[in-house]
Parts: sequence; structure tokens; C-alpha cells
Amino acid sequence: MKKLLSIMSSAVIAAGMVSAFTVNAADVAPSVYFTVDDKADGVETLKFGAIFVNTKENTSAIPCAVYLKDESKKAGQIFVKAIADKSLKLSDLTGPNALYKGAPYKGFETDDSMNLNTFEDLNMIAVNYSKVSSEKPMELNGEKSDSYPLACFKAKFADNAEGGTYNLKVYSEGAYFSGIILRNGDGTFKEYDPSENSKPMTINASDRKLGDINNDGKWDSVDVSGIMKEYSRVSSGKDGIFDGNQRAAADINGDGLVDSVDASNLLAYYAYLSGDGTSSLNDFVKNRK
Repeated sequence: MKKLLSIMSSAVIAAGMVSAFTVNAADVAPSVYFTVDDKADGVETLKFGAIFVNTKENTSAIPCAVYLKDESKKAGQIFVKAIADKSLKLSDLTGPNALYKGAPYKGFETDDSMNLNTFEDLNMIAVNYSKVSSEKPMELNGEKSDSYPLACFKAKFADNAEGGTYNLKVYSEGAYFSGIILRNGDGTFKEYDPSENSKPMTINASDRKLGDINNDGKWDSVDVSGIMKEYSRVSSGKDGIFDGNQRAAADINGDGLVDSVDASNLLAYYAYLSGDGTSSLNDFVKNRK
């Protein structure tokens, strides 16, 4: 092991609105983001924000939520559509009141007061907060626009889902548009397309534990060596040989890469376990500088 340590030590939005809009320099483009319940079996939030799902351990739907980040606090209408890869099925769309005891804006105390739709054939959910008659921003329930989620839903991998990287993202094309209308309170407004500046949620799915590249149920030098060999192949311009399950398990810090940083993290964790360490690999990597 000492030798190894020395060798391997990274559709109709705003219908009827005809007022001219103005751009306020103080306005910051609103964005949408997603969260998942990483307390669910086999679900972990990695160091750089990606979600890792062990599909052998997680066989049930994962609770998720969608939030609006609007620093201007001027949202007057919200049209958000989210879509995921077909093998990651979105379902059970509800308002946030039951689970979070509130919605982002006043006047939306029931699921009927907001417009929620699921397009199963497209694997898409749609959330609409709208008070068309008002020229003012909607009134916040909390201090910020994301004090409460816009809506809650669930995501479940199909039984035949392949290992690899999946994306949950804001969708805005054709009739299935997304838009956020910021109102200035004087009849003027600015429309934003949140799909342009909202980052997708990356979900890495694998049939094995994080870091267990050869799926033998343990973390050891074989896994470290496997990551280093894959990194060497790819960095030299060759095609990698990892399948989707291996790639997902090898991206230990969730930065979208399989590289020497992952190998270094796993090697350090292997040494840590040899010294009777008890933290999970994910917690170890998060706390490692």
C-alpha cells in the first residue's frame, strides 16, 4: 500500500399584456433550481452539487422540489416547465403547501390556486403562478423567493434505466415555454426565459456504490488504479472504456469528470479506512481540502 500511496497521490405567456417593458439595471435575471431528498435510500449530494443515485439501493421515487431564485423580488407571473431524460420518470406533481407549510407567494394556499400540469408523454412538469390582473409583483410569503419551493414532485429511475448521467432541467421550446415576468409596479415589466440561465441538476446513476468501480463491494487499490487508467486513456485522446455505471461511480466529487482528483480522493479514503475510519466516502470527500 505504501508503494501505491507514493505512486498515485482530483404557450401563451403574458397573453393580453401590451405594456412596453423597461429594463432596470438593478434587476438580476431570475433562475430556477431543483433539490432532491438526499436522505432517501441510495441518494447522495456530492461535493460539487451533482446527485449520485445507487439504483440498486434506491428502488422508490425520490422526492424533489423546484425553486425560483428572484433577487429582485419582482416576479408577477411564473411559468416554469421542467423535463428529464425519459428513463428518469417525473410524477406526483403537487403544490408546496402540504410538505412545506406554505408557498413562495401569498394567495396560493391550495394546489387549485396555482396551475400544475404533468405531460406524461414528454416526461415534463409545468408550474404556473399567475395573477394577470395585477400590475404589481406578487407578495412574498417569506423573506426570499425561494423561502418555499414552487412545487414538489417525484423522480424515479425505470427498472431498465442505464447507468450514466441524467439531467433535470428547465425546458422552453415552442408551445412548451418557460418565462418569468418581473413587474415594476408602474405597468412596465421585463420577461426572462429561465432556461437560458438556470443550471440543470446533474444526476449520476449507477448500479454500485460511489467509488466501487469494479462492483466488488469494497473500496481498494483496484478501484483507484481503474480510475487512473481511465483518466490516462481519456487525457491522452483515447476513448474511455468505462461503461455508464462505472463512469457515474468514478465521478466521486460530482464535478462531471473522471480524473486524477477522483483517484486521489479514493486513494486517501482507502488509507483512511485502513486506519479504522468510519465516515462515508462522500462525507470524507466533502470534508477533504
